[in-house]
Amino acid sequence: MALVTPSANTYTAFGLAISSDLSLPELAVDLNPESVVDQVSITSSTKEDWPELNPSEHSTPTVQMTPNDWRLELEGIGWFRVHQGRSIYWQRWDDSVSDRDLRTFLVGSALGALMIQRGSLMLHATALVRDGKAVLLLGAPASGKSTLAWCLHQQGWRLLSSELTLIDRQGMVWPGMQQLKLWHAAAMELDLDWKQMPVVRKGLQRFSLMPTDLSTSNQPAPLAVIYGITRRGKEDDKDQEEEGLRILAWPVLRQQAALLQIRNQAFQPRFYRGMEQEQQLFLHAAALVRSVGLHRLQLPDDVKRMQIALKYANLLDPISLVPKQSEPESESLSKAEK
Repeated sequence: MALVTPSANTYTAFGLAISSDLSLPELAVDLNPESVVDQVSITSSTKEDWPELNPSEHSTPTVQMTPNDWRLELEGIGWFRVHQGRSIYWQRWDDSVSDRDLRTFLVGSALGALMIQRGSLMLHATALVRDGKAVLLLGAPASGKSTLAWCLHQQGWRLLSSELTLIDRQGMVWPGMQQLKLWHAAAMELDLDWKQMPVVRKGLQRFSLMPTDLSTSNQPAPLAVIYGITRRGKEDDKDQEEEGLRILAWPVLRQQAALLQIRNQAFQPRFYRGMEQEQQLFLHAAALVRSVGLHRLQLPDDVKRMQIALKYANLLDPISLVPKQSEPESESLSKAEK
């Protein structure tokens, strides 16, 4: 077991106590050791000391993998190693690389790889909690997960995990990385002072809301609903103006279609294949579909309209969001996902 040293920074994510020689403000400070199920470490290292790998066929020039060893090389950033689901090692490319740029990959790709080595279901999703129950937001990059999460946060929801989310075999969603990343356009639409927000990484017009800026939850919560996000076009918004805008949801009726979408939202599917965890991913995702299911959530494309519509939407009750005569729509959504 990786030991937490007194001099290290100590954080918590996914039920782990994480000791790190690098400050990780994206993670919660470990204030409740009783909720920790294991300990891991993040330490600087020298890549020349790492043993050579016989990488799997799913490796790439950038990512090298075996079942218990994972390596990432990023030119201009550094080298990263994850070993046996317990240790993360890193080396800076050179002195010009900021801690911020290193953290992006330590709490993202490296921590995700570590959890995959531990046999966990990690989804590229954002989770929020209200009344002790969690909702999970799935969607492609730039689909609006963080924008929706911020709007829900403004209405009293608490952030559980963003971008990388763990659902255990009992259907509990665990706290993870607790920052929201917003593109410049989204920050402008939300009337946020993006000039005062830290950039996610050098060269990106993407900005962070850190845990200190957010209301977060540091206790696991039972998963109530899974939503796959879609957006109505602005022209569609205008067409519905006379009816009044609503947040709409449809159940994805075909389990095979729901399973496909959840499996496709796994964090870095290549990592699962390269570390021989793909079967566990499939079994865990299938169990999730049977127990919770999946709904399509349709949002107005205009952020201001979305904020108004969310005031009248109960995301913990997806049935209340289903429009009349919704069954044909549910079937068509499912068929589109085949």
